[in-house]
Amino acid sequence: MKTLIKFIFFSSLAMLTANFQNVEGAAQNKEELEIAIVQLVSHPSLNDIHQGIVDQLQASGYQEGVNLSINQQNAEGDMSLLQTISDQVVNDQPDLIFAITTPVAQTFQEKTQEIPIILAGITDPLTAGLVDNLDRPGQNISGVSDQVPLEEHFQLMKEIQPEIKKLGIIYSTSDESGRSDAEKAKEVAQSLGLKVELEGVAQAIDVQMVGLQLAGQVDAIYVGADNTVASAFEALLDVTEDSGIGIYPSIDMMVSQGGVAALAINQAEIGHEAALVAIKILEGQKIGDIPISYVKTKYKVYNAKTVEKLDITIPKYLLKSLNEIGGE
Repeated sequence: MKTLIKFIFFSSLAMLTANFQNVEGAAQNKEELEIAIVQLVSHPSLNDIHQGIVDQLQASGYQEGVNLSINQQNAEGDMSLLQTISDQVVNDQPDLIFAITTPVAQTFQEKTQEIPIILAGITDPLTAGLVDNLDRPGQNISGVSDQVPLEEHFQLMKEIQPEIKKLGIIYSTSDESGRSDAEKAKEVAQSLGLKVELEGVAQAIDVQMVGLQLAGQVDAIYVGADNTVASAFEALLDVTEDSGIGIYPSIDMMVSQGGVAALAINQAEIGHEAALVAIKILEGQKIGDIPISYVKTKYKVYNAKTVEKLDITIPKYLLKSLNEIGGE
C-alpha cells in the first residue's frame, strides 16, 4: 500500500511539474506583453473580473514575471484619482488597457485613440458612447458586456415569489451604462405586469437611504451591474433584511453576499472573455472590427440563508434548477 501511495504521489507531482513547465515553456515562446488593468473601485465582483483576465492570459501563454508585465491600478471610487491614473497609464504606453467599469472606459476613451482599450464589465457600451456599433465598434475599443437576459431574470423572481407586484430599481446617476440597464429593467418589468419605482443615487452613501425609502413601497428590489450600488450593497442588505424585502441582483457575487436569487453570469468569465479579445488583437485583428461579446453561460443561483431569513418558500420543482451559493 505504501508503495502504491508513493507511486500516486510522485506521479501526480510529475504531472503538475509537467503542466507548469508547459505553461512556462509556452510563455517563453511569447513576446513580451505589457498591459494595464484599471478598475474603479474594490469590490469582490470587480476583483473577480480582474483575476479572470490574468488567469486567461496565463492559460494563453502569458505568465507574469516571464513575458507579462501588469500595471494594476484602482481608483477606489475617486474620480480625480482616476484621471491621474489614466494620465499615468497612457504616458507609460502599454500594449493594451483593460478598463473595468464604464467610468474607467470613458476616462481612457478621452485620453487615447491609439492604445487598444478592452472593456470588461460594461453593461451597455453603445448607450455609454464607447462604441459606434456593437458588431463593429470602430476606433480603439471593444470588449465584453455583462448584460443578462432581464426577462428571464424577472421571470425567475416571479416564480420564487409570485406575490411580488411592485419592484424597486436602484441605479447610479453617474454611470451611463448603469442608467441604461435600469431603464431597460423598468421596461421589461412593466411588460411582465409589475409596477416599478426607479430610484437613482448620486453616490454610494445614498444607497442605504434610498433602500430604506423603497422598502416601505415595494415588494422586492432589483440591482443591476452597477458599481456604485455594488460598493454599498452590504449597507443596502441591512435595510432590506430588516424590512423583510428581498433583493434580486444580476450578479452572482451579490447573491452570495445576501441577495435572494438571480439568473446570473460569473464575473470571472467576463475577465476570461476580455482576455480572449486581447488574444485576437495580439494575433493581428483590428480591435475596431471585433464585435462586443457577451458571456454565454448563465446559471440560476440562490442564497439559502437569505431565503430562510425572509421566510421564502421556493417551489420544489424550481429548487432542482437552482445552485446554492450563499451557505446553509
